[in-house]
Amino acid sequence: MMHVDSQLGRVIQDEHIDAGGKPVEQVAAEARVTMEKNRICLVRGFPLDPDRYLAFLGRFGEPLTNYSSLSALEKTDPHPQINRVKYKKKVTGAQSVHYVAGGLRPHTARSWRAPRPECFAMLMVEPGWRDAPAGERGESVVLSWNDLFTRLAERDGQVFQDHFARLSGTPITFQANNVREELSSQPLLYPLDDATGPYDVGVRLKQDLRDKIEGIRDQIPEFDAYRTSLHYLLDNSDDDRFFACFPMESGDLLLLDNHRFAHGRRKIVGEYVVDGEARTNNRELWSVTVQ
Repeated sequence: MMHVDSQLGRVIQDEHIDAGGKPVEQVAAEARVTMEKNRICLVRGFPLDPDRYLAFLGRFGEPLTNYSSLSALEKTDPHPQINRVKYKKKVTGAQSVHYVAGGLRPHTARSWRAPRPECFAMLMVEPGWRDAPAGERGESVVLSWNDLFTRLAERDGQVFQDHFARLSGTPITFQANNVREELSSQPLLYPLDDATGPYDVGVRLKQDLRDKIEGIRDQIPEFDAYRTSLHYLLDNSDDDRFFACFPMESGDLLLLDNHRFAHGRRKIVGEYVVDGEARTNNRELWSVTVQ
């Protein structure tokens, strides 16, 4: 069951869509109503079929070619538009983030890309090992930027306002690690045409931006102050008091507004040895970015 120790977690769980026995068109229509209301939607019981998954997402935009296929790294994806997220033991050389163990801090899909993708989707195929301690089962993480900024404004006052203004007013361009696409020059925090309040902004955040920012310091005015603001954003967005955290079951499909929500993952145990034999976690998730 989903953790419901946050308002966001309760909304996601209480307003989920049941896909059982329904045609893709009906499931998408029901999901659209929830997306228009909450900007995020959980569908349960979705068939584990790449074509039906993409047909569903096609009702919300254009599923993009997965960026793993655009890199030089090894990949074994079920479809050119689907990223397979599954632990794979590294032998030599670089490795896609989709194959690593450990956790993934909250981030947004294709944070470097212009134009900004509208949606991001995750379909759990195989949840993998569940006998590990809580926090090590690959639980999914979701963060609402509007909720986070509202709470930080209340807690930190002018300190927050200074960081928010700097991150909203400084254009920045960075690349993916292994992919080359058209790059955005927007600030990390950017305005939305349909914003509902002062903190309802879009955010583009790469999970390793803390390190990557050092390589582009010459591009950023008042770099030391900007880095402080970025660290403030990263530290708070990775604070589990601010997000919903839950295990996804097989057939769970989570669709979210890529401007307004970040996604991530608690750590997973990639492998362990039993009676001298190495066993590999079979957790598998299919992710898709939608333009």
